[in-house]
Amino acid sequence: MNQYKRKAFTLIELLVVIAIIAILIGLLLPAVQKVREAANRMQCSNNLKQMGLASQSYHNTYNALPKSYDLIRLSFPNGFWGWGVRLMPFLELQSIQNLLNPGDYMGDIPGINTTTQSAPPVFLCPSDSNSNKINPRGNYGKSNYLPSQLVFVPSNPAQGAIRNNIRINDISDGTSNTFLMGEREMKNGWGGVWMGYLTNGGSDCLTYGRADLPPNTDVGADPNCQRHGWTSGHSGGLNFAFCDGSLRFISNNIESHKGYTLSCTGVPNPANFLYQNLYRIDDGNVVTLP
Repeated sequence: MNQYKRKAFTLIELLVVIAIIAILIGLLLPAVQKVREAANRMQCSNNLKQMGLASQSYHNTYNALPKSYDLIRLSFPNGFWGWGVRLMPFLELQSIQNLLNPGDYMGDIPGINTTTQSAPPVFLCPSDSNSNKINPRGNYGKSNYLPSQLVFVPSNPAQGAIRNNIRINDISDGTSNTFLMGEREMKNGWGGVWMGYLTNGGSDCLTYGRADLPPNTDVGADPNCQRHGWTSGHSGGLNFAFCDGSLRFISNNIESHKGYTLSCTGVPNPANFLYQNLYRIDDGNVVTLP
């Protein structure tokens, strides 16, 4: 009878195979992550593109851009309707707006419920490392996209600021040179909400963004209202929609003023730096985009 001796891996051979597999995984993982981030960045760009087109459609309908919020009185228990609800019909979200039933936008916003805590995908950037779809500052549905305070102007009598809605003709620096909307995630930033100004939200920064400080400035202890800035989970910078409907990826290294200390007053940074110039709508400074 023939006898066959069964061959097996030695311990050393097994360790070599495991080491080779580990090396291959180590080589492939960054490539997979890079592909995933490229897809996330593209999805984010598409979301902002939709926001830009919705804003233009709103302007065409009402001959003005929406306000980030309109604080009509100081006694509403929940808050005040904001830009996100007003844009919903132009974002194919009419059914959600119907559930919210804003009417003439003069009343209180609904309290916390399934609808107000929802987060339609168009409001979410997939690169936000905080996957929570509810912003814990107020517990309403999250938005990773926030309009410029100087374009979707807020109206707040408590701060002595009762403003008219901005029209495209008011943007004398040019719509292709002016931020309409940017990103804010919830790792370095506070994120935002699409509902509007929340009475118990802690800050109106949840409704709009500013460019007083460099992009992706970490909130940290927030001594200078960094919470109002735009931040992103993308590597190297963040996406912006411009007032002409175009999209640009703005580098973290864009020319920017770094020492502004009056952000908490709400007065826009007047410094003549590219990032601040793109934020302001009528400063008259010459802008050359990279």
